[in-house]
Amino acid sequence: MTKWKPVQPTLPADDKEWAEEFEHYKQFPEYKEFNVHMDLEGFKKIYYVEWFHRLIGSSLGVVFGLPLSYFLYKGYLYKPMKNRLIALLLLGGSQGLIGWWMVKSGLKEKPDYLKKPSVSVYRLMFHLNTALLIYGGLVWNGLTLLRKPQEYLLKPENLKGNNRMRGIAILVLHFIALQTLTGSTVAGTQAGKVFNDWPFFNGELTPPKMWAKEPFWKNFFENQGTVQFNHRTFGYLAFISGVFMLYKGRGYNLRQNQVICLYLASLFIFLQVANGIATLKNNCKPKEANAHQINAVLVMTFTLLFLHSCRKPTKAYKQYLKQFESYNNFKKIKN
Repeated sequence: MTKWKPVQPTLPADDKEWAEEFEHYKQFPEYKEFNVHMDLEGFKKIYYVEWFHRLIGSSLGVVFGLPLSYFLYKGYLYKPMKNRLIALLLLGGSQGLIGWWMVKSGLKEKPDYLKKPSVSVYRLMFHLNTALLIYGGLVWNGLTLLRKPQEYLLKPENLKGNNRMRGIAILVLHFIALQTLTGSTVAGTQAGKVFNDWPFFNGELTPPKMWAKEPFWKNFFENQGTVQFNHRTFGYLAFISGVFMLYKGRGYNLRQNQVICLYLASLFIFLQVANGIATLKNNCKPKEANAHQINAVLVMTFTLLFLHSCRKPTKAYKQYLKQFESYNNFKKIKN
């Protein structure tokens, strides 16, 4: 779809409208340089995907925005939650503009780091990671509304493990965020199509010409070898931190729901590494690449579930629980 239509609930109605859309598409480099042999049926296939993507985005705005407006009108939401949900709605609304800003970059001549016309890696990275930020915010605030406050769940014997595991889960989530950030640069530069052996790069420990681009910083976003190296590195760090989180979690007195979330987060981290290696070795075919991206969202989801289960209690309740911790330590010294 090469036209800016923020709301388009219907497809072209007849052959004439389809032909007009196709003729408009033919004006752009993607068709002239890469899809010149495409017929109308082939065009419809790529059009359907983009149309459905935009339709889902518009629908999400309605599904989220209308109930939120009603809840705000009725005064059902306390101030911090109200502000967070309004911010998420505005951020979601901006995604349409960000998405079109990204699409426009693909209607120009191909960037010098790609072999065919495509969207800018920088704009793709911004669009994708903004979407993940919105998704993460929805998950976190949804859990806050659905779960009981920590004051109803946290017991004195859980406090130490809860505090320690929260810090570890935050560390893991940071590595996952960096992993998804570098993953978007892999997608934007098609870096999964090169260096398809593992654990090496065409038999070497590092890819050749890692720092060949000038200025230096462009290597992190436009150099396929560097981009893939970074993505692998943060994958290893996410895996190691996931193993560490599982190991430490087994040593603390965690609640049952925390244990379940911990095991699920660890499981999907391990699956993501295995899936990533398999996808790479199979030349990053679309179905496998899509599965890798879906699993990345699941990794993020279950890590957020675990982190949310370890959230801080109120300051007053935390002080209350520490009384028991101090008393237990005193008993141990006395005995």
